[in-house]
Amino acid sequence: MYDAAGFHKKMTVSDVDRIAVIVLRPGVPEGLRRTSVLLRTFVRSVWAHDVIDLNRAELDAEDIDGFLFGTDRTALRALVDPLRDLQSGRCFYCDGRLQSEVHIDHVVPWSMIPIDGVANLVATDARCNLDKSASIPVQDHVTRALERQFLADVSSLTRIPVLHKRTASAAHGVYAALPAGSLLWRSSGTYQPHSP
Repeated sequence: MYDAAGFHKKMTVSDVDRIAVIVLRPGVPEGLRRTSVLLRTFVRSVWAHDVIDLNRAELDAEDIDGFLFGTDRTALRALVDPLRDLQSGRCFYCDGRLQSEVHIDHVVPWSMIPIDGVANLVATDARCNLDKSASIPVQDHVTRALERQFLADVSSLTRIPVLHKRTASAAHGVYAALPAGSLLWRSSGTYQPHSP
């Protein structure tokens, strides 16, 4: 694939800086491009298993893959009907009747804590989801999301893990780190100050 003559096992940053550029042999870039989907899937799988092995913990490869690389947004669409049913056809935030355009929202924003578990995902109407965006919600919303029953059933239907403990721990960390007075999203156009 490339000339590895300048590489050795105990390379330092200055060694890598000295090499500066890796030149691929002819045909290699096209071969990588043609096999990119296969290679990406393989590398992600090996990487997730290495993380599990290095941490010597009872971790699930699917959970780790989702944590490291995120869930494909189209995969989250599979949650629309199960979460709508779980929430009796109501928006999680405003309790309004869900219409045809249902959004799936991360209660604890994905931009802060990338958790795609069912425990962190809710069905919302477009107005609430777009207004909340990446805002941190009031703790009541997180508590209600975590207290929902039948999350395991939704997980079984969609093959998206629940990740209840991870969501609860992450939420605890987010609120513990927030300075008093930080504005938390309650509902469309309504915020309230955080009081630890």
